Amino acid sequence: MQMNRTRIVFFAIIGLALLVVCAGVVFTQLGGTPLNPGAPTSTPGPRPTQLQTLTAPQVKAPTPIWGPNYKAGDGKPTIVCGLDAFASYLTLIQIQTQGLDVSHGFHLGIVPLQLPGKPEYALTEEQTDGFVRDGQWDCVLNTVDAVATGGNGVITMIIDESAGGDGMWARNVPTINDLKNKRIAFVSGSSAEYFVYYALSVARLNPKFDVRMVPADTPDEAVKLFNDGKADAVSAWEPQLSRAKNGGGTPLLTTSQLRLIVDAMIVSKQAIATKPNVVQAFHDAWFEALKTQAENFDLAANNIIKWGNTNWTEVNTPADLRAQLGKIAQADLTANAFVMRDPAALFTRIDIARRVWASAGVSSEGGRPEDLVDPRFIANSAAQPSLKANGQVINATFSMSAKPDFSALKTQAADTLAVLPCREFKFLPDSATLTLESRRILDDCVAPTLQQSVGLFLRVTGSSAWPGPKGTYTEAQIKEFAMARAQAVIDYLSTQHKIDKARFIADAVVPPVERRETDDAALQEKDRYVEMTLITVGR
Repeated sequence: MQMNRTRIVFFAIIGLALLVVCAGVVFTQLGGTPLNPGAPTSTPGPRPTQLQTLTAPQVKAPTPIWGPNYKAGDGKPTIVCGLDAFASYLTLIQIQTQGLDVSHGFHLGIVPLQLPGKPEYALTEEQTDGFVRDGQWDCVLNTVDAVATGGNGVITMIIDESAGGDGMWARNVPTINDLKNKRIAFVSGSSAEYFVYYALSVARLNPKFDVRMVPADTPDEAVKLFNDGKADAVSAWEPQLSRAKNGGGTPLLTTSQLRLIVDAMIVSKQAIATKPNVVQAFHDAWFEALKTQAENFDLAANNIIKWGNTNWTEVNTPADLRAQLGKIAQADLTANAFVMRDPAALFTRIDIARRVWASAGVSSEGGRPEDLVDPRFIANSAAQPSLKANGQVINATFSMSAKPDFSALKTQAADTLAVLPCREFKFLPDSATLTLESRRILDDCVAPTLQQSVGLFLRVTGSSAWPGPKGTYTEAQIKEFAMARAQAVIDYLSTQHKIDKARFIADAVVPPVERRETDDAALQEKDRYVEMTLITVGR
C-alpha cells in the first residue's frame, strides 16, 4: 500500500499555510496594517485531515498510462482510473494487459499513484478527489470511510475487506481499555488513523484527551516511531506493521478480527451521468478479470507482472501476489450482488464512519448514505452468467455477504480485547426485561462493533442482587436469575441485529459475600447489571 492510499494532504496544507504567511510578510513590508494587531496569538489546532473540505487549486490531471492496444482516435470511449499499489487494486492492471478493456469496447487509462521516478503521479488525496469530482478521472479506488465524509464520487462496487492487512500492534497494552494515557503512532490522514479512532471509540476513549496521537507520513515512519520507543502502540498496515515486533510489539487488534477497512470502486458522478454504458462495460471487464484470478491465478498474476513497474507493485512472481492477497478478502461478483441487492449494511458502514470521524473532530460533507451508493452496475453484471467464476479468489472470507461458522472455535482460551464502557445495564428489581434505554445503548455501543467483526466474541455476564432476609433465596436461584439477564441481552442482539448466537458466551455471577441477603436497596442496586467483554480467539 503506497502513500496515496494513506490519503495524506499534509503537503497541500503546509503549502497553503506558507502562501498565507508569505502574503502576510509581503503585506507588512509594503506598509500594510494587520487586520487585528491586538489579537492574542492562538494555539494551533489539530492539523486538518484529508477528509476536511479544502479549496484546492485547479490542477490538470496527469496523462494516464494506456494499454498496448490503445489507439488514439479509434472511436472507442475511455475510462481513466487512479489506484495505489494495493494488491486487490491491481486487477485494473490485469484488465489492461489482458486486453479486457478493448474486448469490452473501451480503453482503460491507469494512473498509478506515487509511482517511483514519476513525480507527475505524486498526487495528494485532495487532488485525486478533485479529479473525480470534476470528471477529469472516471474513477478512483479508495476506502469506504474516506468516501463517507468526502462524497466526491459514488460507490458502485465493493473491492475487498482488509482481512489482516491493517491493524494495531502494541507493547505492554493487553486490552484496548489500556490504551488510555498511551502514545499511539499512526499514518495520518489514512485508514490507519480511522482504525485508531474506531478502536478508541469501542473503549470510549477520547483521541484528544485520553491518548497522545503521534502522527507519521508513512507506515515505515509510524513503525519506526514505535520501534524507537517513541510510541506505545502503532496503527499501520502490512508488510510494515508486523515489523513492530522488532520493538517488542504484539498484535492488539487487526482486521483479521475487525473487518473495519473496506475498499470500494468510486466512480465520478459525471461518468455515471454521461456514459453509463461505458461504466457498465468497465464493471463487466473487472469481473471477467476476477474470474481469471479465480480460475487461472498464475495467468492473471503474470498479466500484472507483464505490465512492469514491479518496484511499485512489489509483485515479481505469482507467489508475491498470492501472499499479498492472502490478507485481503476480495469481493467477487457473487459477494457484490449480495451486498448491492440490499445495501443497508453498506449504508450502516458509512454512518458509522461518519460518527467515528466526527468523534475526532472531522466533519463530513453531509447528505444521505443512499446518495453515495449506486447498485445498478453490479445488478447488470450479475445478470450475465458468463462473468460468474468457476472457482474462488485467494481469500474467500469476505464477511459482508457470508455467514461464518463459529462452532469450531474454542472460546475457552479466548483473550480479553476490551471491556465495553457501556457494560452495565441496570435492571428493575425482579426483572430480566431490557428497558428502552438499555436497548438504545446496545444499538449504539455494541451492535456496530460486532457487525463489523469476524473474530470478535462477546462475553455477556449477568448479575442479580441477593435480597434478604436470610434464607429467602438460594445461590442457585440468584445465579439463574443473573443468567436470565445475560440471555436477555443475547436474545436482543441476535434477534434485532442478526448476530450469530455462536458469537456470545453467557455467564453469571452472584454478589460478593458482603452484599448477599441484604435488605439495603442501595447495596442491591449495585448488583443489578449485565457486563459485556469483547474477546478474541487466537490473538
